[in-house]
Amino acid sequence: MNSCRKGTWEMKKIIGIYLAAGNSNRMGTCKLSLPLGGKPLGSFALAEILASKIDYLLIITKEKGEILWFESSGALQLFPDKWEIVLSEDSNKGQSYSLRVGITMAEQLKAHAVIVLLADQPFIKKETINELIMTFNNEIEYVASSEDGVMKPPILFRDTVLERLLEIEGDMGARSLLKTNALSGKIIDVDKKQLYDIDTIENYDYAKKTLLAKR
Repeated sequence: MNSCRKGTWEMKKIIGIYLAAGNSNRMGTCKLSLPLGGKPLGSFALAEILASKIDYLLIITKEKGEILWFESSGALQLFPDKWEIVLSEDSNKGQSYSLRVGITMAEQLKAHAVIVLLADQPFIKKETINELIMTFNNEIEYVASSEDGVMKPPILFRDTVLERLLEIEGDMGARSLLKTNALSGKIIDVDKKQLYDIDTIENYDYAKKTLLAKR
């Protein structure tokens, strides 16, 4: 684990974990660098996330040579004290390794809850993130976004769940923990466009030609 930017190391309540260290195996190229609406795909959602009620955002990425996709993001300049870049040196081993880096850092920041976000979900809105936060209470362990009853990121997890998130292995994401039905929580219905994730060239083309035009 390695931080590329010195953060404001104080107690934070809601920590966002922005997973942006994937290998893009299905895409065949670094998808986060692909252009989308005049921005790199990986930085497309940053303005919405940083403008939400999240207290702090951990941007989990790979080695320094892979982080050029967000260096020009105006959102980072607008919210200079609200984010931190964290390197996931073992990201090639699977998403769980990047998640683990984010969770470990969030624990150090004494997070009351974390929200796991995906960098390849470019159309997420701040209103959705805020609804996750507003729905959260101390009697439940998670609040998940849902598309037609299927839970998807972004997902908020209470701090009492973080140790179990650290046990996830391989390329399994945080959502895999919910499949065990061992946690109590709530779901919120979200427009499927917001939850659309870009894994393939076909997904990317559809996002550019159809979803981007509907913004």
